[in-house]
Amino acid sequence: MTGQVYGEEQAGEYLKYHETKPPETSWLSSVAYVFSLLIVFAVVLGLAYLTSQFFGRKIGKNMVAANAQVLNTLPLGQNCAVYVVEIAGKYLILGVTNNQINLLQEITSQEEIDNIRNQPIVQDGFDSIFQRHLASLQKISQKFPAVMNTPHNEQENDREKR
Repeated sequence: MTGQVYGEEQAGEYLKYHETKPPETSWLSSVAYVFSLLIVFAVVLGLAYLTSQFFGRKIGKNMVAANAQVLNTLPLGQNCAVYVVEIAGKYLILGVTNNQINLLQEITSQEEIDNIRNQPIVQDGFDSIFQRHLASLQKISQKFPAVMNTPHNEQENDREKR
């Protein structure tokens, strides 16, 4: 019985394993990939900034009452702070924790009230928080130069070698 076999290769190596070759990549495609990652990261940061600004304004408007205002804040630790507030024409110093709010003092002296009113209200926005964290990262990179080998540290190492 003679017939034609269709599943066999001509060389007689039926279903022989062939090593696949990885796709060739160039440095240009690698640079383009890293660049696209940086662009996506910048877009995400920008959207986070705009979202925080939008919701900060929305929430800030909802939290300000017609006759109440937080004039100053002194954080004392995690989840506890001292607030100077104006409520219904009275100036109060409040101690605030997770569980309670205590009236520490009512300010009645007109001189102290004028001093409080003349102080600028400082609000930590995204920019100031970001700058603080960036400064702390720079301090960490200076403390651990082997881990974070920055150009600044390389220049210091070159000076030490001379």
